[in-house]
Amino acid sequence: MRITRVLSLAAVATSLMILPHVEHAAAQEDPAAQGDPGKGDGEPLPPAGLGPRKGAPAQPGQRPQLPKIEEVATHGAWKVQCAEAAANPEQGSEAGRACGMAQQGKSAKNEKVALSVIVNKVKRGDKSALFIRVMTPIGVYLPTGIPVEIDGAALPARLVFTRCVPPVCEAMGEMSAETLNKFKKGGSSNFYLYDRPGNGYPIAISLEGFGKALAELDKY
Repeated sequence: MRITRVLSLAAVATSLMILPHVEHAAAQEDPAAQGDPGKGDGEPLPPAGLGPRKGAPAQPGQRPQLPKIEEVATHGAWKVQCAEAAANPEQGSEAGRACGMAQQGKSAKNEKVALSVIVNKVKRGDKSALFIRVMTPIGVYLPTGIPVEIDGAALPARLVFTRCVPPVCEAMGEMSAETLNKFKKGGSSNFYLYDRPGNGYPIAISLEGFGKALAELDKY
């Protein structure tokens, strides 16, 4: 299956990604696997568990209600956006405003192949964690995950796909202090999407304004 129609899905992807946890579909969340981007190899990651459910019955007429997105700031290539988030008692979260910093990019190799990237902060009591989330169209090759390069150097772990909610799939990972520092100091990054083993599409995501957008995100 080819990766297509992603540009028309940008609004849907951004809306879903703003919220830290969207429970519209069942999926298994696997730990991040290690590996280099491998611009040409595209070798799939070792199995890390069960992926998104296959053959699940469709639910006609049931579509996720997308929240209204408000753009509160722009820093470089990043937009800081907020939406109202519903309470999730199972995860201990209360209703309130959820914010994230987002950017969209498309591949120079094939402009129909694109993705949306968002960084958001999840607070749990006195502690908080920073997550990077990527929304792609369905049709991506899930086992490979999403390798990431910053200024030409591969990150040690790939983003792992965690769920597919047609018409998009989501990959995510928690940002360590070391990875966060690389994003802050870096100038450019590449996120790789695969539609089959060995066929990857590099998508450039600018890191201009990343630090300032992150500081803006801390206000909310």
